[in-house]
Amino acid sequence: GPTAKPASGGASSSWDYLASGSRDRTVRLWSVANGGSCLMTFRAHENWVRSVLVHPSGNHVLSCGDDRSIRVFDIKSNRCLRTIEDAHPHFVTSIAMHHTLPILVSGGVDHTVKCWQLD
Repeated sequence: GPTAKPASGGASSSWDYLASGSRDRTVRLWSVANGGSCLMTFRAHENWVRSVLVHPSGNHVLSCGDDRSIRVFDIKSNRCLRTIEDAHPHFVTSIAMHHTLPILVSGGVDHTVKCWQLD
């Protein structure tokens, strides 16, 4: 489901962004402050998007899906910066990011969990 990032400074209880992934192969970034308006749509996946997250820095959206890939989108440039093709041999169903280290964890239908070092 959708995930979010705390507002700048961390002291506020409000949220800056929500990210969503869909069967229509899109990843969308939403602004909570502007009444839930869609800020941008990323169209890079070739199949259903299963999991999304906003990077702890607030600069990137990460996603995974049934195309067996993990993708990193840059919010500022509105483009896909990195694709990990064939991240799992079958659907990639979940991702999670360490809150301070550049480590991403993914899980798949293949019953494995993988750790990825992000640059």
